[in-house]
Amino acid sequence: MNKYKLDRFEGMYAILTQEHPYRIELSVLKERLVALAKPGDELYIDFDVMGNLKTIKVIEDVDKLEKA
Repeated sequence: MNKYKLDRFEGMYAILTQEHPYRIELSVLKERLVALAKPGDELYIDFDVMGNLKTIKVIEDVDKLEKA
């Protein structure tokens, strides 16, 4: 799985960024992420061999959990 940040939504797409020695932007269909994540969330994403989203996990912020 690779770590991405949900940067923003643009139309039908969610724009993911990855800092991996340089900034990479990746567009995926928004419908797969809109129910799970919001802009600013960090995600672990696994893609299948065709490049489709296979597994998506939102990374919980430890600071937010401790304050709740």
